[in-house]
Amino acid sequence: MRTVRYEKLRPDEILHVIKTNPIAYLAIGPLEWHGPAMPYGTDPAAAYEAALSAAKQTGGVVLPPIYAGTERERSEEILDAMGFQDTSQYIIGQDFPANCIPSLYFREEIFSLIIREYLRLLVKQGFRLIVIVNGHGATNQWEVLNRLAIEFSNECDCFVHVTMAIDSDDPEMKYEGHATRSEHAVQMYLHKEDVDLSLLPPKPEKLRGCEWGINGAMTYALMPNEDKTVEEQCDPRNATSEAGERFFNAGVKKLV
Repeated sequence: MRTVRYEKLRPDEILHVIKTNPIAYLAIGPLEWHGPAMPYGTDPAAAYEAALSAAKQTGGVVLPPIYAGTERERSEEILDAMGFQDTSQYIIGQDFPANCIPSLYFREEIFSLIIREYLRLLVKQGFRLIVIVNGHGATNQWEVLNRLAIEFSNECDCFVHVTMAIDSDDPEMKYEGHATRSEHAVQMYLHKEDVDLSLLPPKPEKLRGCEWGINGAMTYALMPNEDKTVEEQCDPRNATSEAGERFFNAGVKKLV
């Protein structure tokens, strides 16, 4: 096929896909704080590139990325794990007080309506497998997407599958969290000009999650290290485009 990008296809080309291989990919992610060195579109960019790479192997079409995502307030337990002294603060997602600008988080009910409408319209056009490539790991975002997937898969003539954009069985990935090494590395591989590691303090200064909006998986598991800083194994300053290529390709392979 000439291209897998839906917006570039003519009506006859879209109809051909629907008749022969009716797969539609939806790449989703918010415009969100990922530390000072990373672009706000980190999540949807990774999801969209993964969807494009997968569609070239499986067939189907890829819708333009959906720049939307949702978040909830942080619990006292997670704020403590992130190193906040005042755990009674009302903090949504990664919008920490030290950040210079907030994220563009949608209210959960608005986010749900947007994705629901995309699914409804794609089913109406005749797509039978809709793959939601999610770039954002928030619990409530996953709950919304999975709820819609179950509903549409059972009430409509289609199957909706939800998957993470960059996910693999690489043992290194188990330490990754938000804006850590893997996300920096993938962006360096995909869009190197958008990443500037010089905006992070040089080593050996440690990165406190509550100050930089960067937290590893052990923090989210409520098992932070003693000083509640970013662990060495997922420190974004260790990111390279070579590692990003490995993480990205492993994620696409799992997606396919």
